[in-house]
Amino acid sequence: MTHTDARPSRKAPRKARRSRLFTPFILAAVIAGGWSYGWFWLRGQAEQRMDAQSADLKSRGYDLSWSARTFSGFPFRMNVDLTNARVAEPTGWAVRAPVLKGEAEIYDLTHWVLVAPQGVVLTRPEAGDVTITGQALRASISHVTEYPPRISVEGAKLTFTPAPGTKPFQLVSAANMQLHTRGGPDDQGAIFFKADGAKTAFTGLLGRIAQDKTASMILETRLSHVSYLRGRNWEAAVKRWSAAGGQISVQQSQLLAGDAEGKAKSGVLSVDPDGAVTGSLSVALKERAAPGQPIRTPEQALAAVAQAAGQEPVIEADLKFQGGRTYLGVIDTGPAPKVY
Repeated sequence: MTHTDARPSRKAPRKARRSRLFTPFILAAVIAGGWSYGWFWLRGQAEQRMDAQSADLKSRGYDLSWSARTFSGFPFRMNVDLTNARVAEPTGWAVRAPVLKGEAEIYDLTHWVLVAPQGVVLTRPEAGDVTITGQALRASISHVTEYPPRISVEGAKLTFTPAPGTKPFQLVSAANMQLHTRGGPDDQGAIFFKADGAKTAFTGLLGRIAQDKTASMILETRLSHVSYLRGRNWEAAVKRWSAAGGQISVQQSQLLAGDAEGKAKSGVLSVDPDGAVTGSLSVALKERAAPGQPIRTPEQALAAVAQAAGQEPVIEADLKFQGGRTYLGVIDTGPAPKVY
């Protein structure tokens, strides 16, 4: 006997099939709505944090201000454009930018990349303003709770123009420049500076090495007692830091200009009550005199003697900063650098 009863249909009802068809789109809409809400919420948080940070800094003598602010970057980034932005600290150092563009990943609003397309104005305590412009000028800022914060500045084809009537700036131009600051353990701070293809306005021994040649420079230092580098102005801050035993340990220092070369192998520096650098560095200077070139400096005379004896024209000696003067061995090479 054959069973002829109709088998029950396995097809889902039409309404169920329709709901499954639209489920991915519904989920996508829910996720997009949630993401959009989250982005705008984070934008509000970023705005509130900036306002709170600005108020907190001003209460402690700093300044973080702007004349206009706009946010963008939806959906994956948080961008902020500031007009007439200014950052300053109590000792007198400040940076102003007509236009400042900032960018952060939406998942990490503590790390910002900043670009100044129209350059910046650097204010030096008791020395005046320097306008810095170039093909590119950008910075990265993070770990703002540390002192110093983690800051990296990079620039290409930069020019440095002091305001009329202010003190000269030691850099005139640079093809490439890097500046990095880092906080460290035991109340230390680190500074690394590098410039290639630079024209300088150095005086004294450094000026004689660089002359009017294109130079390359590296400076790597560590500062102790950095938390004491605070005060009502730059001079007061440096005096407070010096009184606490603040010192600068030179890790690496080099100046290359044509055939001339200056290297500081090691040394520890501080600042005397008059604002002049004090201490000593172990240095090696190299200056190859061209045939027929007149000898104008003690360094050139020593190099010429070495060349005449068939030796490499390298001078190794202690570079001492004492009493406001700079001494290469026993030779007085000019004034010591001043911090204020």
